[in-house]
Amino acid sequence: MQRGWLLTLTVLFLLSACGSTPETPGSVSTAICGNNVCENGESVNSCPQDCGASFFDGTIKTTYIKSQDSSGKIAVMVASPRTKRYSDGAGVVVVVSPIFSSANGFMRDPNLASLGLVQVSYLWPGNKDKVTGTASEGEFDHGGPNSIKVLRDVIRFAGGRLADVNGRFIFGLASVPPLTDEVGLYASGDAGLAVTKALALYGEQYQGLQYYIGRENPTMDSLASHEIGYYDATGKPVYNPFYLYPSSYTFDSLTLNYTNLRWDPIYASGNSNLAGRPYLDLDGNGIISGGDYIFDGQPPVIGGKRYYSIGLTRALLDTGALSPAAWPADVATLQEVTSFWMFLQSSDRFAVMQNDPIIQNLKVMLVFARDDHAQVAKDKPHIHQAYQGFRFEARLWVRLNPDRAYVQDMLQENATTGQETPSPTAAAIPILDFPDNPANTQPTDWTKIGDYAYPSQGVAARLVPLAAVAEMADRAHTGIWDENLGQVLYNYTASTPTP
Repeated sequence: MQRGWLLTLTVLFLLSACGSTPETPGSVSTAICGNNVCENGESVNSCPQDCGASFFDGTIKTTYIKSQDSSGKIAVMVASPRTKRYSDGAGVVVVVSPIFSSANGFMRDPNLASLGLVQVSYLWPGNKDKVTGTASEGEFDHGGPNSIKVLRDVIRFAGGRLADVNGRFIFGLASVPPLTDEVGLYASGDAGLAVTKALALYGEQYQGLQYYIGRENPTMDSLASHEIGYYDATGKPVYNPFYLYPSSYTFDSLTLNYTNLRWDPIYASGNSNLAGRPYLDLDGNGIISGGDYIFDGQPPVIGGKRYYSIGLTRALLDTGALSPAAWPADVATLQEVTSFWMFLQSSDRFAVMQNDPIIQNLKVMLVFARDDHAQVAKDKPHIHQAYQGFRFEARLWVRLNPDRAYVQDMLQENATTGQETPSPTAAAIPILDFPDNPANTQPTDWTKIGDYAYPSQGVAARLVPLAAVAEMADRAHTGIWDENLGQVLYNYTASTPTP
């Protein structure tokens, strides 16, 4: 989208580029392995320090920013495409790191530079990238107040509102003009909890932020701890018998029954090496047996402690399943879980977005498959709560999954480039099996949410998120926010790398 900032930012980009060493792949300069730039024929095999396992074929640069109100320097990676998506530059997308599971370094998946966009990723405090050896300073609080401040400042950096520690803005680090008035966020899984909190707390600082794409994000503690159901070690779904839709569901809570809750101190699981599990003694025989429900989904582990939901932790005390004196050292206490979860899932986090003029222009896309990667409930309460929160509490534009035209375009591009596809391939799935849900619409019956989801087989899990980002970036660039498109807004073809 063209705005008054664009001319100024373009000038800044050109000025910053003039005083720097040429870094565009294919230039005449000699590639230097170890300079954090994947260039001039370097590959993951010839120079893993620069190219890593990222499969980016453009320019990669790392730097540090100093997060305000937070301790230490934060490592940031800027991955530029070989060919910019638009004639005037490339939109910028921040890929948010998970707050519970380990990312093992900078987020290199999905590869948004392949779409002609500038991808920004970062390391949480205390985390290190195994490929480059780059690390962020400080101590990680797993989505606590410091994490949210870090995410805030990464977004500001991506939007050209914050310089790195050397005084350079993103214009001097990207190899194509970054369109900093067209910034997006992409968050998969638990990273979405951090995004929602960052939007609620600091939205007024996100000039240039246009859209957020959340892929299968939990919305509250019992979902993040997989207490209403989970996949066992063999990949089979296990359902909590006391989660029943719609009686157990509300916009900001899930009601579970903890009658006959017990704790088995020696139970061993294929999902974790931590001993002991809470369970529902459904047959009342005092031991774990075939008919019982075991809370065996993996909860977040923070500082060596398992963080179950507030409700489950309180029930362990109220039912006498555990006493304070016999409380396991690797299980967070009621005080600890209450403080942690209440910050991340505050009940007003969506409603406060109504009062922020910048966030009021934000557009949201929720991406999900028929078989979720972590949640098993058929009514998908995490998608339902997120939709209700963003649409009716925050009053934003919300779409469930990308336009079918963008999915079709991505499938065709995948087939044309001959990328490896497992069997059965996504291309073999009839395109009509992919949803085409107009924005601001939802199921009248959320037990039918599967009709709004994309097929789970083949490479759809990799291609549909890319289609979602491509669509939202193009919408932001053109300003077209029709509820449905029916055709792609840009036909992007990346340049062929020089052998």
